[in-house]
Amino acid sequence: MGREKEAVFISRFRRVIKVPNILQIFKRKPKVIPVTEPVANFDGTKLKRGRSYLIKELKSEAAFEIFVSMIKGTCAECQHPETFSCESIGCEGCTLPCPCKHCMQARAQGLCFTMDSPEEIRQRYLLQTTPIFWISKHGSESINPANLEIMAGMIKDFFRKSKNPIVLLDCLEYLIITNGFIPVLKFLYDIREWVILQKAIFILPFSPATLEEREFALIERMMDNYHKNM
Repeated sequence: MGREKEAVFISRFRRVIKVPNILQIFKRKPKVIPVTEPVANFDGTKLKRGRSYLIKELKSEAAFEIFVSMIKGTCAECQHPETFSCESIGCEGCTLPCPCKHCMQARAQGLCFTMDSPEEIRQRYLLQTTPIFWISKHGSESINPANLEIMAGMIKDFFRKSKNPIVLLDCLEYLIITNGFIPVLKFLYDIREWVILQKAIFILPFSPATLEEREFALIERMMDNYHKNM
């Protein structure tokens, strides 16, 4: 009789706390290794390091185009006009006699968080090496939107490891719906401070229509508004 009561208690306990969801939220932080993409363009978007950019748009098309043009481009202040397009995956392991090998600057390295399928993003923008993480409550390789601490830790580690880091966060609305506005605002403040300290670049696409005017003003106040002619 005692075992039956114990079994009933355990069954009810699991239904109440939803054990699989709890495990999903508190799983370990994925490792992020900064890697460069092959050089594909010589006239990419130029953004200042140490800045956080807000891109006002309904969809994240412009944000991704900027992000991709930077991580697949040459250095912002390239001193080697003889640099050529390259299909080598990652400069670190490349053996070609490229002038970039002797350059004191560092090409941009990206990290992306998105609500879309990472595989779809890779195919659409021809990304080979950039770490892309799916923000979702489903899937073994996803990151739960409720776990802001894991995302913050990944971004902080990436900023620390990369010599020229760029982060694209394409899921702000989802994070606010899941966590509420204030926790996400604090999350953004932390990222902004790390961007300044590590001379990184942070790209945040967002639609003003998804928030109250006062809330959007708080986000806008901490960010640089991106304009196409920058």
